[in-house]
Amino acid sequence: RGMINKGNLCFANAILQTLVYCAPFYNLFRVLGQTVPHDLHNSTPLMEAVIQFLSEFKIIPAEVQKNFASEPFVPEQLYEAMKLNKRFDTMRRGHQEDAEEFLGFILDTLHEELQSTIQKAEARERKAQGKTDKEGQVAEQTNGGLEEEEERVVNRPVSPSEGDGWLEVGQKGKTSFTRTTSTSHSPITRIFGGKLRSVLRTPGSKDSVTLEPYQPLQLDIQPSHVSTVEEALENLTRPETISGVLSSTRTLVDATKQVFIETLPPILVLHLKRFYYDDVGGVQKSSKVLGYGSSLEISESVISPARRGEAQRRYKLFGVVYHHGRFASGGHYTVDVLRQDRSEWIHIDDTTWSIASTPQAKASH
Repeated sequence: RGMINKGNLCFANAILQTLVYCAPFYNLFRVLGQTVPHDLHNSTPLMEAVIQFLSEFKIIPAEVQKNFASEPFVPEQLYEAMKLNKRFDTMRRGHQEDAEEFLGFILDTLHEELQSTIQKAEARERKAQGKTDKEGQVAEQTNGGLEEEEERVVNRPVSPSEGDGWLEVGQKGKTSFTRTTSTSHSPITRIFGGKLRSVLRTPGSKDSVTLEPYQPLQLDIQPSHVSTVEEALENLTRPETISGVLSSTRTLVDATKQVFIETLPPILVLHLKRFYYDDVGGVQKSSKVLGYGSSLEISESVISPARRGEAQRRYKLFGVVYHHGRFASGGHYTVDVLRQDRSEWIHIDDTTWSIASTPQAKASH
């Protein structure tokens, strides 16, 4: 079903259509619409708007679709919900925006609203549980208070001297100092979120490891040796030399930084970075043809050594968002999506849609 473009909103239409055809996302909000009570205080406006938006799309077999036509529409409730969040302020001015950035705004806002919904549900459950178990809790506090205090002492974590990380023992007993970026979880991060492991190796020091989330995975496609998505992923893990790092002996040395994928999400979003900054011409767009297929198997060399053999590394392509045009500040967005029954690909350009060939036969924009 097409969506009407009310002024430079093709970037939003392309992303929203992709989310419609993302089965875990679609199913999540269909279930939420059936189970979560309506929020009378309007504290989760985007979540409720997405539930309403997705109800406009029905899963219809391809043979039925040929005899069934839906009128294009404007997802007004969705746009109204976005006006309530400052993240979407730039959309109000009607300027062309970056589709990948818009996807991030949508997922981050839904993540926060879902967290709020979950916390409220847990609070109600605790309150109800507290009423039924009140007498038992009083008895437990009276009889087991000393035991509980002893347990707290035993289980209290001990922080390393660095204060914000821990020592990790890897293969062959090798230790490294590991930091992790604080993250919180929701159904959104469980669908789209993964983690990267960044390893800094400095002569004379323990390896320094940083674990940080990604959503989506950013891929540099500018190097000459990168001509496919698989090569862009392998390029992600190429060691990088960093000069002038202060070692444990207070001397400047060359360190090596290497990035691996620590965890992969059920739905992997890849952002192919076509725009880059040039000292002469400013922001430029690469017209490189990048190959990709309808399926992707991520090489084990890209995965953290300790995780190899554990992760599911095969993916099936179901959506490709294209940017048409030479400049980051303008152009047009369209999208190819795979039908839910996987029978055929559909090309969607705002209000119009047509049967498309498999995206692997095309040059990426």
